[in-house]
Amino acid sequence: MRTLQPLGTETGVEHSWDVTVAPALDATAAERTSGTDEPQRPASGAQPPASGLSAALLSRVTGFYDSGLRSAQFLWCDEGRWAWCRLELRSASQGVVALDIRPLTGPPSGLTAREIDIISLVALGLSNREISSRLGTSIRTVTTQVERLLKKLGQDSRSGLSALAVDRDLIRLPIPGGVEHRSGIRVLDIERHSATATGVATPVPRRSRPARRDTVRIGTIAVGGAFAADGRETAQGAELAVRDINALRGEYGRALEHVVVQIDPLDEDSVREGLARLVEADVDAITSSYASAISQGVFDFAADFGRTFLHTNTWTRSVEAVREDPRRLGHVFQTCPSETAYQSALLAFLRSHPASGLSSGPSARTGPPRLAVVELDGFGCAITDDTFEARVRQVGWTVTSAQRVGLTVDRVDELIEGALSDRPDVVVVSHLNVETAAELQNAITRHSPAQLTYHIYTPSVPGFAQRIAKGGEVIWSTVTGRPDDPLGRRFSDAYAREFGTAPGRSQASAAYDQVRMLHSAFSVTGSFRPEAVDRYLRESAYRGVNGTYLFASPGQSVTGYPYDSVDQSLSQPTLTYRLSGRGQEILPVG
Repeated sequence: MRTLQPLGTETGVEHSWDVTVAPALDATAAERTSGTDEPQRPASGAQPPASGLSAALLSRVTGFYDSGLRSAQFLWCDEGRWAWCRLELRSASQGVVALDIRPLTGPPSGLTAREIDIISLVALGLSNREISSRLGTSIRTVTTQVERLLKKLGQDSRSGLSALAVDRDLIRLPIPGGVEHRSGIRVLDIERHSATATGVATPVPRRSRPARRDTVRIGTIAVGGAFAADGRETAQGAELAVRDINALRGEYGRALEHVVVQIDPLDEDSVREGLARLVEADVDAITSSYASAISQGVFDFAADFGRTFLHTNTWTRSVEAVREDPRRLGHVFQTCPSETAYQSALLAFLRSHPASGLSSGPSARTGPPRLAVVELDGFGCAITDDTFEARVRQVGWTVTSAQRVGLTVDRVDELIEGALSDRPDVVVVSHLNVETAAELQNAITRHSPAQLTYHIYTPSVPGFAQRIAKGGEVIWSTVTGRPDDPLGRRFSDAYAREFGTAPGRSQASAAYDQVRMLHSAFSVTGSFRPEAVDRYLRESAYRGVNGTYLFASPGQSVTGYPYDSVDQSLSQPTLTYRLSGRGQEILPVG
């Protein structure tokens, strides 16, 4: 899955050079500016970058200088060795260009070398016939490869593919066949100028990345298997935050490295292998969704690893564990309210429902309105407890049935027939698996097309709306969701530009907030020590896309507005949405 192979699968090494570009007739002057009669070699023990400072690469540096650009980043491939290269004009008067090289283990973004060539030539504006001529292959082969790229990268057109290639720096140099005309694309203009550049580029190693890192390495756990749709949201939301932060080039805090691992939380081997990769990568902190609610192994790992761990596991018992054992779990933070807010949000909706309190009049029915519940047993999804039926009666309703199910459900139609047998006014579905939740919804629609259904969380996952048949009204709530405010709209627009699809309502923006919050903590404290980062998180409030994060409680979880806290400025709103053919809109409830 593309998301789980972050852009720039880097080796962990960075090399930086100051390259002096001088006219060909003044090459000796360029050498004198370095303070020696010949180009300096790397300091003892420093190795040249994996891509090498070949004549071809230095000609691109000269082309960059001739182009008049201030900065540019591009993908470089020379003799099968890949790297990100960044150029920045350090001194126009002295002809000094800063060159940073970050070697890669192979082509980035889950693409093959040939696919990188194809997307680069598409960005150049070439037709399939012209591309086939440059690559020495058939037009039919190129057509197939372009169609595969469109599907792989979620694009609908060649222009979308070109825009994505530019946005993600997927255009590689050297361009097969070169560039003849001005394009308006920085990387292509560098290539065009390099073909006619006559200056001499003299590199001087500025530094070789020491073993002790300056960057913060964030690990992200993305759930896979039955929960892969949410895992994609988590990985992409975190990736977008990393890209946004690194676009500042560390001017406003530390730069980030990103390590994403996909685990199937129902598979112990997958969990063990994924967590081992985080240890091997020596990550400084971890972000995750609800993996620790499904796999006890993830929660135990978070406790023993000893580094800051942020999660959206809504299970109350996870909060209780932190409160009861702060010495062992003081670095574990729940970046959303717990599942108790789900029950409160449902009761608020029932209280505002037109059927509430109707007990007289010509159209009145006998008895209070009725409620049926189908919920996942455990995993932070349960809304029924010992007090549930009493609280439902307090708002004028009655519970006709409450059935708990597993992650998969056999005999779905039989289950739903039983839930509908007492003709409930509302059916509640609380399930974490988007496939199962959609299957339950479709069974409800088959048996009662106009039935009003209230879901917990799952419609926030992209694809839920496409999986369900048209029928009755679907209402749903989430304890961590994206509001339709300026921050939410800005995030949604940026996500859509980056990944070619709209984000879901929950995990993408939650993951984005987690990374931004950690970056703030590492940058302000100036420390890699978990104790310093944890203390900053406990003592500070952070305003993100999904709301305000304040870990003031002993359980180190965010409070929800209005059910856990009356202070909207220091809590996260528990939102209720209506899903219809017009999309999803937030309802004023409670």
